[in-house]
Amino acid sequence: MPSTTSDNANQSHEQSVLSHFVKRLLKREGGQIPLERVTLRVSDYVDIGEQAAADLIDAGADAGIYTLERGAGGTTTITGVSPQGPEPDIIVEAFGPAADTPDFTVLSVVTESIDEALRDAGYGTFVALADADVDDLAGLTGTLTESRAAAILQEAPQHVPVGTRLATAAARRYARRIDAETDRGVARVVDLATTDIAVGEPVYRTAGLDPDSLEAQYVSAVGRNADDPVTTGLHVLDDPDHPDVPKAATHPDAGDDALPVDDTGHVVPPAVPVEPRLQLPLDELLAKKLARGLVPVRLVGPRGSGKNYLIKYLCHETNRGYVSIDCDEATHTEDLFGPLTPTEDGLIVPRTGPAKQAFLNGSVLVLNEFPVMRAGAAMALHRLLNEGKLLVKAHGELVEPHPSARIVITMNPPTREYRDSEPMNSATRGRFRALEQPYIQDIEVELDTLDAQVNGGSRVVDRGTLRKVVQFAHQTRQNENWQTLSTRNLVIVCEHIEDGAAPKAALKNEVWAVAEPNQYPEDAYETLDDFL
Repeated sequence: MPSTTSDNANQSHEQSVLSHFVKRLLKREGGQIPLERVTLRVSDYVDIGEQAAADLIDAGADAGIYTLERGAGGTTTITGVSPQGPEPDIIVEAFGPAADTPDFTVLSVVTESIDEALRDAGYGTFVALADADVDDLAGLTGTLTESRAAAILQEAPQHVPVGTRLATAAARRYARRIDAETDRGVARVVDLATTDIAVGEPVYRTAGLDPDSLEAQYVSAVGRNADDPVTTGLHVLDDPDHPDVPKAATHPDAGDDALPVDDTGHVVPPAVPVEPRLQLPLDELLAKKLARGLVPVRLVGPRGSGKNYLIKYLCHETNRGYVSIDCDEATHTEDLFGPLTPTEDGLIVPRTGPAKQAFLNGSVLVLNEFPVMRAGAAMALHRLLNEGKLLVKAHGELVEPHPSARIVITMNPPTREYRDSEPMNSATRGRFRALEQPYIQDIEVELDTLDAQVNGGSRVVDRGTLRKVVQFAHQTRQNENWQTLSTRNLVIVCEHIEDGAAPKAALKNEVWAVAEPNQYPEDAYETLDDFL
């Protein structure tokens, strides 16, 4: 009898170890693991043999510990687990502490003795450590000098739990929408027709500069032009606070669509590709087209390649208004230029729409997915595209736009992935200067941009992992049968990682999220094993 009790206790301990082992693997692998992989690998971490592991999982499945899915070909997959008891030390040693267990030794200057001294002093979380002062930490142990204390305080905020950071950021966003009279959060409605403030004047006029001076124009100094900047002729305006100018995240009037900043406080520049046929950096090309006046530009590129971000960045750098309209099949002429509406006196008068107002204000009008718009609305732009004047028939007006006004349309390429996109009317298509914005071909360039964007405030993903994420994304772009991961998708992947997901799990989730009905994520999952 004592022998049986001992055997049961041993089996219970092994079940606890195995269940926590499976939990860690499920999180790291992204939600499911072949049973065979578990039984083969468990002995690399703990003292449980292959057959013993298989028997424990069978018994655990009957007891509701493991959730198994059995395939038609005889394969079995583990899709869920209810870990038994607290996590054993052997699992912590193999996989590292759980995310909610602070480990101060991850800080570059913290040794085991300093870690012990910090805990003895009552610092049990990174939040508490980040709130300390140099004087509070220096001298807690003989090796904890003032310089080390300063280094700890510099690194600690990067390890504050994401929930704490999100709560603080949410409170800041909420504070921007508090009504001064009621002290409560409120919605904000902006009437585009009443935003009738013209953009600023070119700085060469107001600052007494020569029109061709470097300070007066956008200079392309990112991407391929970083080491040899190129002037573009696109003048900088003098009102960075205009309501339509895209704001940096640090600007007091920044909204939820603010441009991200790096750890120096500067707006993260786009990862600029080279236009495949013209062989010039796209920011340089687009800026030069915009410098020519109201010449229509068509920017063609796959989803998430950064078309709008590039335009917003140029507008931010030159203090130009940015007005973006998402077109669809229901977009009419009056949606762009404004309807005829009755007044209180019963008179029918024209109401200015967002596109017309953008031209009056001198902003850059961006029409997204332009080809899906109704043909009549597109045709209404022809005179503007030909002569630089907007004829609004319903209003009985011929509008000559503000001299700073510009127009850019964006669209997806006519490839298999976007086979449902509408073709563009040839008469309209020929009126635009067309530029292609492909995905970034250089892994290091995209890596640098992604790193600056997601790790600007705190370290979310280490650079080594981020490189593997980018490398896998480039692999998806080379196989037309796979789900394509864009730079925008990679930002979401990093967000999942910040939330606590394993990198492989985050990538699997995004591959699944973008998959078309006729695509099978499992095909890409197998290749993912080569990267993570």
